[in-house]
Amino acid sequence: MSEAKDLKSASGSPHPLAVVVVNWNGRQDLPDCFRSLGDDRFLQLRVIMVDNGSEDDSVAWTREHYPEVEIIETGENLRWAGGNNVALKMLKEEKYTGHILLLNNDTVVPEGSLRRLADALEDSPEAWAVTPRICYAHNPALIWYDGGLVGKFSGWVRHAGLRKMAGKLDYNRRFIDYGTGCALMIRSEVLDRVGLLDDGYYFYGEDADYSLRITSAGGRIMHVPRAVILHKVSATLGSDSPRKAWLRSRSHMRLLGKHWPRAFWPVLFFTQLGFLGGHSSWHLWNGRLETAIAIWQGAVDEMCGRGY
Repeated sequence: MSEAKDLKSASGSPHPLAVVVVNWNGRQDLPDCFRSLGDDRFLQLRVIMVDNGSEDDSVAWTREHYPEVEIIETGENLRWAGGNNVALKMLKEEKYTGHILLLNNDTVVPEGSLRRLADALEDSPEAWAVTPRICYAHNPALIWYDGGLVGKFSGWVRHAGLRKMAGKLDYNRRFIDYGTGCALMIRSEVLDRVGLLDDGYYFYGEDADYSLRITSAGGRIMHVPRAVILHKVSATLGSDSPRKAWLRSRSHMRLLGKHWPRAFWPVLFFTQLGFLGGHSSWHLWNGRLETAIAIWQGAVDEMCGRGY
């Protein structure tokens, strides 16, 4: 048996894996995240934490308890895309060859999930990226993400399977429209073919943007439901904050302007009225007037080019 086959049988993949975790004042989430990565026993596993200028003891704690984790200190909050890009640039300059997992710091990775994701990339040459099924950490039977859907004509972008019971949904691999940045594994060669993340997105939208760039370049994105990750949802901004709604709305409009041809815009105008109106109505129904207003304000601010 060849050396590559020996390695695959032991680790689930003949390629090394670099896990990039962006952190900003997330010390309380790091123990669960790093512990779960160690439990996976993935051979040639490399964990890189990009610290975005944390003011808590994230860096000191990681150095003490997980000295094997590589730490990059940016000295400022570059947000999700900018922080990941620092690590991706480093890996590209190193001519790193393997797989790269972009992973939120507020996640827990059950043993075997990394191997299942890597196996999917090995088994499917047309797949340039793969995503796991993501469930709520407080209720692992409930799904937060089971693939990303993008309406070609409507411009609606959403998670499949949201708040559905995991046991009732299909476990077969399938191709999807976009992969969430909460846990997105890519081949290292994607950096040469697609480039880095667009850090022009202040918050949200970067993952959908990158996914659309992957498919435009000829790649596909595969969803692997048998690989499961648990997510402590909205640990950074809060579940229904006006700030979150405003940022998400701005990023959504930026995504549409970047990827949808102008010929589609007359249709998009009406579909987006329904999209934004539906979200704002839901918040109004639940007594969140400020959040409902923020949805529309974000869209207007982005279209007018106002600053953050």
